[in-house]
Amino acid sequence: MKDETKPAARILVVDDEPNICEAIQEALERVGYSVAIAGNGAGAMEKMRDQMFDLVICDIKMPDMDGLQLLEQIKENHLNLPVIMITGYASIDSAIASMRKGAHDYISKPFKPDQIRLVVEKTLKQQSLIEETAYLWGELKSLYGRSVIVGKSQAAREVFGLARKVAETNSSVLVTGESGTGKEVLARFIHLNSGRANKAFVTVNCAAIPENLLESELFGHKKGAFTGAIYNKKGSFEIAIGGTIFLDEIAELKAEMQAKILRVLEEREIKRVGSEESLRVDVRVIAASNKQLEDEVRAGRFRDDLYYRLNVVQIVAPPLSRRKEDIPVLARHFLKIYREEMKKNIIDFSDETITALAAYHWPGNIRELKNVVERAVILTPNNGYVRRKHLPQPMLTQIKEAEDNVGSDETLNHLLPLEEIEQQYIEKVLQLCGGNKIKAAKILCITPVTIWRKVRKLNSFG
Repeated sequence: MKDETKPAARILVVDDEPNICEAIQEALERVGYSVAIAGNGAGAMEKMRDQMFDLVICDIKMPDMDGLQLLEQIKENHLNLPVIMITGYASIDSAIASMRKGAHDYISKPFKPDQIRLVVEKTLKQQSLIEETAYLWGELKSLYGRSVIVGKSQAAREVFGLARKVAETNSSVLVTGESGTGKEVLARFIHLNSGRANKAFVTVNCAAIPENLLESELFGHKKGAFTGAIYNKKGSFEIAIGGTIFLDEIAELKAEMQAKILRVLEEREIKRVGSEESLRVDVRVIAASNKQLEDEVRAGRFRDDLYYRLNVVQIVAPPLSRRKEDIPVLARHFLKIYREEMKKNIIDFSDETITALAAYHWPGNIRELKNVVERAVILTPNNGYVRRKHLPQPMLTQIKEAEDNVGSDETLNHLLPLEEIEQQYIEKVLQLCGGNKIKAAKILCITPVTIWRKVRKLNSFG
């Protein structure tokens, strides 16, 4: 019995025999699944670029691109997407080959409707368990929930590459960058890739806690230390022993508290409020600020000795405007989260919406993108695409103004058609790759099937 509270699983059936596709489609739609059909591997890859699927059912024996080749393409571009293979030859060799290449299961022709439904139900249940386990493990390791690190841009690769190197040490780290760029995500990434990953990661927002409570929050207090202190309390540093403490908005600390943080960094010990007893703390400190601490030091608002203690390694979280390639990836990541939370069957973003998201300058960075996607999921009807009209009006106004400015350029008549620019760029990438279409496809972030098609088109134009 399918859970009616969840959106229907989206299944792609790939087979060059229309009668097989139709039989599977009828068998699965009868029990509530949403089924799309492709007659060959190229058509399947095209559909997977336009839509998101929960499962692929693919015949092994097909012309041009066979099922095993398609399986390789799927695993290269959609690593966690489960695939069930169909074989009419019932050979153990083809079944083993498909399983080795990452297939989840296989079924032999001829099969009955109940058989295909059973295999599909089992596969989706197992995939759901895998995703739930990954989610729960993520919850255990990080209070940040499912907001995992995603991105393929050069800026993201450089930042997380540096963060991975820093994670191997116990050095203090200063993370800077605009609001909403994911500074806490970076801090958690460092923690989870360090030898401290199995210990606590404790976040303290220095700007959010009243000044009169901050010392107790950081260092704890002894029973009776002040009015209302009716029991002994551990502070954040003590809770983080063996792990990592993340001091967000550290530029907001007053001078007295800056001095106390400096003492902890120098002596590696704390005192609870109202206690004379010192406690050793083995804690890695990661601090963050959206202000330039060098400017705060020059202005006399931040201690230079504390700045140097924190700034052993500085990592700058890049703004989303420098991560344009990541916008579709991040947007679809948030779409998946909110689609599941709201139990809505939303297919994907339309092409025009992705274009609009990429054209926007994102002053609020990743946080703003996350909020925009959440709003869009609320407004988008079930079984539909997120359209441009589902984006906030102020955002659409700014995008239109930017588009109008491009159109007003005096050199408009000298601009090349998009298709011609694409052709020139593909030719250049192929030239730099020595004609290697697989390598060029990876650089262009398209599949080899797409680049073969575009190359044929280039050749047809001479």
